Parts: sequence; structure tokens; C-alpha cells
Amino acid sequence: MTDSNYEKILKAAGEKLGASPEQLRQTLEKGDVKALASGLSKSDKEKLRAVLANKELMSRLKNASSPEEVIRLLGGM
Repeated sequence: MTDSNYEKILKAAGEKLGASPEQLRQTLEKGDVKALASGLSKSDKEKLRAVLANKELMSRLKNASSPEEVIRLLGGM
């Protein structure tokens, strides 16, 4: 995934979570999933847990080549 694509994903996720892309980047770099999930609804928290627990999906997400591919992968859950 290119840096440009990563930035697009951070921006889109930040808007959903009510955080700036920089705040989201720091949270992800720290591995602080609780902070990441604090602004989510119960349903979204359960979806996040399911994604994080799915090792195959996490591997595919890490290797995604575009934000569109990430969305496609997550949409299949």
C-alpha cells in the first residue's frame, strides 16, 4: 500500500471515528485498540473485534494495494 493510499484510509477512518488522521496514526502505532474503539457504537466495536481476530483478513488488509481494496475486503465480512 502506498503512503498516499494509507493517508486516504486514515482520513476516511478518522472521519468515521471522530479523530484526526494524525491521532488515528498515533493510536495505531501504539496498538491501542481500546482508544481506537472508544468512539464506536457497540455494533461497530463487535465488527472491529471480528476483523482483528481474523488473521487471514488482517494479512490481506495489510497487503491491500488501495483504499478501494480495503473497503472491498471489509465489505465482505
